[in-house]
Amino acid sequence: MRAIALLSLAAALSFSTSAAARNGGLYFEFAPGYGNFMTEEVVVDDQGNLGESSFSPGLKLGLNLFGWAGAEANFAGHFWGVGSDPGGGGYIGGVARITPLEALTFVVPADVQIPSLQGPVNWHNRPFDLGFSMGGGYTIIGEDLAYQGAYFQWGFDFKYFITPNFALGFDLPFRHTMYDPFQYVNYNDGIGRCTENGVASGPIIRAEDSGDLCTGRAPEALFFAPAITITGNFDFGI
Repeated sequence: MRAIALLSLAAALSFSTSAAARNGGLYFEFAPGYGNFMTEEVVVDDQGNLGESSFSPGLKLGLNLFGWAGAEANFAGHFWGVGSDPGGGGYIGGVARITPLEALTFVVPADVQIPSLQGPVNWHNRPFDLGFSMGGGYTIIGEDLAYQGAYFQWGFDFKYFITPNFALGFDLPFRHTMYDPFQYVNYNDGIGRCTENGVASGPIIRAEDSGDLCTGRAPEALFFAPAITITGNFDFGI
């Protein structure tokens, strides 16, 4: 009963405070979506099958600075063949994020009010936000065969704050893979082949020798994973 009472009090306080969603603070975000893995070259098994599109969960931890910009650490993955021939990919990295709508604070008069679930608010305390992000990180993908390397990411997101501490929205991230030109045939043993124009060929070598021996083009792919976002926001009030 005490726990229920505390939760009820917290919910009441959340709904009764000003929208204030544009202030600086920390946020944690869960982003379930569908990962579209687009490639004609990333072969992941001995039968020549390519990496697949599938459900893609994502997690983010971010910092918003004064409603203008911030930084965000993120993780995403996609998995297929669960229970049979499992495979999948993972992406871990970070982005810089800007929120350009805040610039309109200098254009929209302070006495202009817009509606929100907490009542009329000014533009700075609007209950929605639009973000643009850019960054990158490390990625690995595989099934019987595997690849690893870096990725470059950019994208857009939209958030609507139900309360100052809780938001729903969507995210549209594009990840361009930049794999090393080396295909693992046995990741645990660290052995594989060099790739040339996206295709693996040549003798089996050790991964530690690939930097000197593998100079061709690695397989290419684009991972687009639109997602619904569920965000918990911890407002600094600045």
